[in-house]
Amino acid sequence: MQNIPEVQNNTPTINSAEFVKITIFNDYSNTANTTIVTASSSYKEETISGTTYAPLGGLLQVGAQNRNLRVTSGDTTVALSGVDGNNIYTVLDTKIRGSEMEIIRGFYDANMVLQNTYPRFTGIITNYSITEEFEDRDDNFTVSVAASSYKTVLENRIAGRKTNQESWQYFNNTDTSMNQVYSIAGVQFNFGGKADGIVTVPGTGGGGGGGLGGQDRFTQDEN
Repeated sequence: MQNIPEVQNNTPTINSAEFVKITIFNDYSNTANTTIVTASSSYKEETISGTTYAPLGGLLQVGAQNRNLRVTSGDTTVALSGVDGNNIYTVLDTKIRGSEMEIIRGFYDANMVLQNTYPRFTGIITNYSITEEFEDRDDNFTVSVAASSYKTVLENRIAGRKTNQESWQYFNNTDTSMNQVYSIAGVQFNFGGKADGIVTVPGTGGGGGGGLGGQDRFTQDEN
């Protein structure tokens, strides 16, 4: 992304600024590589934890983030306006969806020296949009990306094993741990209660088997 020169003489008095870092994981080439894109609403270049952020001032718009003390689900947006058409390759020529986005807020003192920085948001980019505005023969673009927090991503993720024979034998076809799950599916057990005779379990079909009418019977001993 093309850097906008610093505003040296017209730097306004600001108290804080947002610093955005996007890590794009590219897999279009034979070797794995990443692309780092940075931007900030500050009016001068800043380096935080070894990462240098390009100064974009008011051209960078950062959406609101949750301010809860506990970890919560939430989405946010980042928009960069007034960019040249050649710079939209950042979202069109890279794998922007699934990229990691970090937002840091920094606070300045009276001498415009960055004093403290705090993480505000870390999440995954889920979508992007590009809008075009043509005025007086000038073609301006606004690039916006939407991101979801890691908590939202994890809440919507389905992973792990299921308690059935197929899932348990996916990695080991000799595993018989869940072979009998179907025979007790839908049966309610009084766990911790006193055994009171015979429990009838619906059979899995296939003949009656010993005159039980297609059902298996388990005898519980009286205590």
